[in-house]
Amino acid sequence: MFNLKVKVMKRKFLFVLTSVFFLAVTPFVSAMTMDDVTTAVEQELTFTDIEVSEVPSEVIEAAKKEFPGTEVEKAQVAEVSGEKIYKIVVKDADGVNQTGLYNSNGDSYVPEA
Repeated sequence: MFNLKVKVMKRKFLFVLTSVFFLAVTPFVSAMTMDDVTTAVEQELTFTDIEVSEVPSEVIEAAKKEFPGTEVEKAQVAEVSGEKIYKIVVKDADGVNQTGLYNSNGDSYVPEA
């Protein structure tokens, strides 16, 4: 009888321990979003405001293709290993801003991990 109580107590303890672990870890895992990744990239790069007219046409075309029906609101540039990276902010008809990162050829920029 005593042995059965010990087994039950062990199971309850493991259940409580596992539950506490998942409750402690879940906010950190679920809190990461694509906006967090973009923000992290933006913090690593130092962007400088530029005129939209200074952005290569390939970059503008890529942004309009990625975000159809939008207008370019703002442009910025940063340099990574001698390559220019453009941050383009577009606004849709509802006034919602979206951001894209591109290299000089108009390809989407994905930072190295």
